[in-house]
Amino acid sequence: MKLLSLIAAVSLAALCQTPQMPGELVDAGGYRVHLDCTGEGSPTVFIAGQGFSFDWALVQPEIAKITRVCTYDPAGTAWSDPGPAITCKNRVAEIRHVLGNAHIPGPYVLVGFSFGGLVVRSYAHAYPNDLAAMVLVDHAFLHPTDQAPSMKITAPGVDTPPVLIHQEPIVFSVEETSAFNNLPERSRELHRWATSLHPALPSGEIAEQCSAEIDKAEGRDPLGNLPLFVVSTGNDSPNYPKLQAKLLALSHNSKQLIASHSFHSVEIDQPDVVVSAIRQAVAAVRNAK
Repeated sequence: MKLLSLIAAVSLAALCQTPQMPGELVDAGGYRVHLDCTGEGSPTVFIAGQGFSFDWALVQPEIAKITRVCTYDPAGTAWSDPGPAITCKNRVAEIRHVLGNAHIPGPYVLVGFSFGGLVVRSYAHAYPNDLAAMVLVDHAFLHPTDQAPSMKITAPGVDTPPVLIHQEPIVFSVEETSAFNNLPERSRELHRWATSLHPALPSGEIAEQCSAEIDKAEGRDPLGNLPLFVVSTGNDSPNYPKLQAKLLALSHNSKQLIASHSFHSVEIDQPDVVVSAIRQAVAAVRNAK
């Protein structure tokens, strides 16, 4: 028993220690956030979420083979300082400051996963000239207007997943709902450490507010001919295809990729699908020059 107690104490102490940071801290407008950029070339791929930067460990190295790619940890997560309240407007300002202060030239291929899909769409409306292409990965779309949500989801380390996944209250984690062991051991350790800090994450109410703001701002032809790649999951809700069709209609130049064996964290479950979408986005930008 003493040995087991000692092991547990050592493990807890190790978990509470701040691990070495792979990237750098960049000013995001009066506070600092963690930015990790690898690879060289243009356009730069900026992954605006969601979850933690190291959750993209199966995607980032593959994209770094063809161009520069950056992941980051939003304010209040992992190594990043606490920041302002979580809203799409504040997240957009945060990303704009980071890109400018890190001297990363645009236009960018912006990748938005889950709640990050709302953020990159908001960014596109605020700074359309900054975008070269967009990739949306299981966008955190809320219910369609004819069906109110009947659930609350809490997902440590993953900002609000699609409300339509289930029709009853649940609490789940990335470890429980993804092929978590696919990640390198170091990434799994970092994920557990970052989750143990109990970071503030966007709620369904925040996502709903963002969605309403974006729908009001985007207008009838929000992205024009901007290359848009939509990665959808095997969600079997009857409303899910309707929501994906709405995303695809954001641009006249859109394409859908299906990650049929993913619950939500496609970047972990089926990283090859995300890598393919980003590679196609980069190619589309280069071919347009």
